[in-house]
Amino acid sequence: MTVGVTGGIGAGKSSVCRVFEAGGALVVEADAVGHETAAHPAVLPELMAAFGADITDGEGRLVRRELGQRAFVSEASRQKLNTIVWPALNRRLQALVRKALEERPDRAVVIDAALLVEWGGLTCDALVVVTAPPEARVARTVSRLGISRAQAQARMASQLPDEEKVRVADYVIVNDGSLKELEAKARAVWTQIVK
Repeated sequence: MTVGVTGGIGAGKSSVCRVFEAGGALVVEADAVGHETAAHPAVLPELMAAFGADITDGEGRLVRRELGQRAFVSEASRQKLNTIVWPALNRRLQALVRKALEERPDRAVVIDAALLVEWGGLTCDALVVVTAPPEARVARTVSRLGISRAQAQARMASQLPDEEKVRVADYVIVNDGSLKELEAKARAVWTQIVK
């Protein structure tokens, strides 16, 4: 069984995934896979050609913060980033999910991915969407990524609106309280999924 968990930046989807993992799921984090994909020797030269060679440090390693600042300035630059990274990222995620299902067919595989609905290439047996009030999302994003409010808002604006994700969801978790409350909601949804 595969379970997709998605939600806009700062919504709390990774906290939900930790609860699912504690409930026995194997979690594949698309963010981590995305970082590896962007820095991959087959992808990095394309990113450098599109966004400038100085998105890397003195040793040729990708500086993600620099790439992010350039990629999220406009819809066109964001689309350019997606065109370069998404195909390789999708292939890698599908391979990881297949491997996890083969190695542990007794456990559900959870795909933690902010852009799962936007990609459209990964199908799941169940889709969980995590939502949260916009102001809380901005505050969490600023705190976690160390970026400005304007940058956090630009990243939020670049993602599919919650309403669009909720429309295709099997389960919706509204993160409008404490972490403890979110965890309780996630446990309740996980109980329904595993049934």
